Amino acid sequence: MTTTPSPPVAAAGAPPAAGPPIARPRLLLLASCLGLFMSFIEVTAAISTLRAMQVDLGVATADLSWVSSTYTLVVAAGVLSGGAFGERYGRRRVFLLGVVALAAGSLVVAAGDGYAQVLVGRAISGVGGALVLPTSLALITTSFTDPRERGRKISVWVSVSGFGLALGPLIGGTLLDASGWHAVYLVNAVLAVVTVAVTLYAVPETRVPGRPLDWPGQFLAVVGLGCLVTGTAVGGRVGYGDPRIVATLVVAVAALAALAVVEARVPVPMLNVRMMRSAPYTAALVVAAAGLFAFVGVTFLEVQFLQRVQGADALDTGVRLLAAMAAFVLSTALASRLAGRVGAARLLVAGCALTGVAGLVLLLQRPDSPYGVTAAGLVLAGLGSGLVVAPSTTAALSVVPPQAAPAASSAVTAFRQVGSVLATAALGAVLSLRFLDALPAELDAAGVPPQVADVVLDRADSGPGGAAPDGVHAALGQAFTDGVHAGMLVISAVSFAAAVLAAVFLLRRPTRT
Repeated sequence: MTTTPSPPVAAAGAPPAAGPPIARPRLLLLASCLGLFMSFIEVTAAISTLRAMQVDLGVATADLSWVSSTYTLVVAAGVLSGGAFGERYGRRRVFLLGVVALAAGSLVVAAGDGYAQVLVGRAISGVGGALVLPTSLALITTSFTDPRERGRKISVWVSVSGFGLALGPLIGGTLLDASGWHAVYLVNAVLAVVTVAVTLYAVPETRVPGRPLDWPGQFLAVVGLGCLVTGTAVGGRVGYGDPRIVATLVVAVAALAALAVVEARVPVPMLNVRMMRSAPYTAALVVAAAGLFAFVGVTFLEVQFLQRVQGADALDTGVRLLAAMAAFVLSTALASRLAGRVGAARLLVAGCALTGVAGLVLLLQRPDSPYGVTAAGLVLAGLGSGLVVAPSTTAALSVVPPQAAPAASSAVTAFRQVGSVLATAALGAVLSLRFLDALPAELDAAGVPPQVADVVLDRADSGPGGAAPDGVHAALGQAFTDGVHAGMLVISAVSFAAAVLAAVFLLRRPTRT
């Protein structure tokens, strides 16, 4: 198809220039949403396979978290580059390449007979996710130039992330029970065929002519974000005083600081840090990251709690998580309507506050607590996160010039993904540290003989589960619950801080919808 340039630069505050007519707007939105759905299924479906994969491939528990973390790590490190590649080489072309990479990585994992091959496949899928996430949103923001229509389309796009998170555990659990963990990774291969067909038929190509590539910025972003996530995740196991972890985190800080300096000087930056001088814009980015941090964090911790403490299988876990997912989808759909009446900023404050309360409610969970306690917290988490995700995009786009909308949407996507990957990395570290800290006292309180306790402590990172004497199993379950509680406290703290940030910097300036 003929290449269509992006809308011309307009004066700040001017309405966006009318773009080319969209022949098939619904199919364009469908293609964008299918790509997003594929990227989110990669997050939650994989979690349901971890136990089965560990048994089948003989993966050490300390290495198991990398099956899920490798994907999100690559996505977080490369998502800024994905947006830049889309502008330079064509958003449709890069989107299609990402869809194919997602499917290819899944097929590599599905055919995997060893841990190394699984990680390679997850990394390939991560490259696909890094290309799909920013370009799928950019396809919408550059095609629908009317602010209200664009806001509605973005709300639909965001709602699909809830479906991906909701259906991932269900699909994973169903296929796991029916055919084994390999089958779970075939889902995206099927979805890719449909997505490619719809995209080729309905999505026109758009790019920014002459858009230079910011290679120094891309390198620093990959190094900085990669080291930050790696140091955070591994430090939870080996200790943050370990010289290797200290060095990794120092490199992360140095690279991210250098990224800010480089991006402030290049003519066409990958991440426009000059726009971040606007406090409302920066607040919207941070709140967007906090929203997905909380939602993914609650999902991650609850999967661990339900499976390792309460003994739920993968399918049952997916069914129980539906409380959060259904609330998230409903809340996201309502947010687009409520934003026009009460303003996006108020929704952000309310949403962050709700997720903070959800974390506190989930502190009431115990190894033998009824599902009602869990469901109440999950519903609050879903409702709160749904009020944050779409309005945070609206808030960010409303405080920048119209011509900066693609860059702003790419930045919002990047911040969300960083929040997502930090959720599993940071909360996994908090869970591990608190679990190991609480376990000796719990074993002692359960009357476990010292010689048995020493063996349990040596194998502690496997968490509760499997055959064990009653005293040992109870101690493992309670210590692991303490770790989950510590993670929930972090989620509440981050959410309440984000609510304050939104109240201070966004309520003062009403956002357009």
